[in-house]
Amino acid sequence: YEGLDLGERGTTALITYMRTDSVRIADEARNAAKDFIVTTYGKDYYPPKPRMFKSKGGAQDAHEAIRPVDVAITPDSVKPFLAPEQFNLYRLIWTRFVASQMAGARVLDTTAIVIAADTTWRAKGEQLLFPGFQVLSPQKPDDVVDLPPLKAGQVLHLDKFEKEQKFTQPAARYTEASLVRELEEKGIGRPST
Repeated sequence: YEGLDLGERGTTALITYMRTDSVRIADEARNAAKDFIVTTYGKDYYPPKPRMFKSKGGAQDAHEAIRPVDVAITPDSVKPFLAPEQFNLYRLIWTRFVASQMAGARVLDTTAIVIAADTTWRAKGEQLLFPGFQVLSPQKPDDVVDLPPLKAGQVLHLDKFEKEQKFTQPAARYTEASLVRELEEKGIGRPST
């Protein structure tokens, strides 16, 4: 936020003040994001109404949300001037900001119920109809697969059968993100700490 040397651009700030948990963004930033999205991806990728988010109770709202100062400065355009960890952080902030202003993805969820002898099997799948914000950050759960075209009453043949034994796992250790989330839920501390 204090600025970095970006070659011909000179010393330039890439992000807004980063010690905040606000989700509020300035109208000029929202309009710049709209222009960028419509120009880069097309008007279908911008929602019918601008996205606005509400802050959680107790949020420090003195500063606006952490976002790129100029959405037109893409991560790839500044990559040569940034250390790898700076690039990864800027890419995360830029991508999340732009994605937060884009239209939602449209997905067709499918559940197939297969009855075989005395058993019933369930398979869940989905088909992406329109990527929306996922054009920037694809998000597909690990347990969701693409199902082949199926028809009601269709006879299916078993190709292979894999069995797997699972044991109860102890609770996972805290990661930095899960610890912050737990502290947030309990109302402990400030986002900057």
